[in-house]
Parts: sequence; C-alpha cells; structure tokens
Amino acid sequence: MKRWLVAAVSMWVCLSAGLRAEEACKTLQLKNPAPTLAEIYGMAEKAARAWKPDAVPAQISTTSLGPLQPNGSAASWNIQFYSKAADSHVAINVFRGSMTCWADKGPAGRIPDLKPDFFKDGAALYAIAKKEGGDYIGKGFRVDLGTSAAPSTSHAMWYLNFSKENERNAPLTIIVDANTGKVEKVLKD
Repeated sequence: MKRWLVAAVSMWVCLSAGLRAEEACKTLQLKNPAPTLAEIYGMAEKAARAWKPDAVPAQISTTSLGPLQPNGSAASWNIQFYSKAADSHVAINVFRGSMTCWADKGPAGRIPDLKPDFFKDGAALYAIAKKEGGDYIGKGFRVDLGTSAAPSTSHAMWYLNFSKENERNAPLTIIVDANTGKVEKVLKD
C-alpha cells in the first residue's frame, strides 16, 4: 500500500510540475494476470517497438507486489525501453492483470547489453534462486528479479534478491549473466 501511495504521489508531482507523461499504448487486459518473464517481455517488446521502432530494453524487473514465482511468472512487472532517436523512455507496467505504457522524455539509465536472444527463462532463474537461497524462500522471503548493466561495459546481468515485508532483505544476492543464464557470483553479507 505504501509503495502504491508513493507511486501515486510521484506521478502527481510530475504532472503538476508540467512534466507530462504520455500514454504510449492502450491499457491491455491480460488473459494471464501473472505472465512469465518470456511472455511479458514479448508483449512489452511489441508495445515498445510500436511506440518507437528503435526502442531497446533498459530495465526489466518484478516488484514487491508480484515477486518471481517457481514457474517463472509474476503478477507485477516493470519494464522500460529507451528510444535514442526520440530521447525518450517508455515504462511498461503489469499489475492486477493489466498492462499499461507511459512514455516520457529523457534517458532510462544505464542500458544493459542484452542480446536479441537474451536469457528469459524465469523458471530457470527461480530455480537458481532456490538452489542458492532456498533457506530464505523456506522462511517466507520472496524472490525479486531485476536487470542491471555494468558501469564500464554495460554487461547485462540478472540480479536475484530475497525480500520479506517488514524485515531486512536477506544477505544474499545472486548475479546471473543475462545473455547466457550462467551464475556469475553469489554475494553473501
């Protein structure tokens, strides 16, 4: 609830400051309210390319309102694409079975070097999380998934983290090569 309120207030502040996001696609009711990573990426890429043909993925993540599930699905996704030609980004969000797209001027942060056939097997990513952090999952921690780009090379990575409401995140981060699906590092505090 708090995150929703923060998002709503942030949107209101942006709109009232004269920064106007524009709807980049019509709201779409999904047949599957919790799509897999591969499914949602396919839909998001199609919407982003309809928005701007040069759109490239800038960020893909689950949210605390819909963490990664064992079958590779999530009920809440945030995906951003960036158009260099338009110097704009589009945020494609999935929540409660709906997909929305809002575009705004400006960059979308560091762009990960994701290959066209990058690793989109959400079930395999969850299996990696379970192998390395099964104890935390057993204690009720959820699996959070998000992309990252290395500062100097834009090397694309999946980050797997473990969170639980009203508790500190688990002291474990799993870094997976986003193009190959190979585990690169397991960081423990």
